[in-house]
Amino acid sequence: MSTEPRSRPWNEALDPPLAWLERANRLGIGPQGYGGDTTSLGIHIITYPCHITSLPVAVTIECHAHRHKEATL
Repeated sequence: MSTEPRSRPWNEALDPPLAWLERANRLGIGPQGYGGDTTSLGIHIITYPCHITSLPVAVTIECHAHRHKEATL
């Protein structure tokens, strides 16, 4: 079983991942739900034919420490 993306064109039934990212960021949830412009940094969609009752879905949520950055000028 190969994990390489299929060579056929993007599934027309799904929006491109960039459209999903824009919609997620328009929700205004922000880091840890405190509000803000950036809710998600990326969305990756991998499709593979399977029966609908075994359709896997995964969501990964990082902790605040991995999303926090400071800079001193």
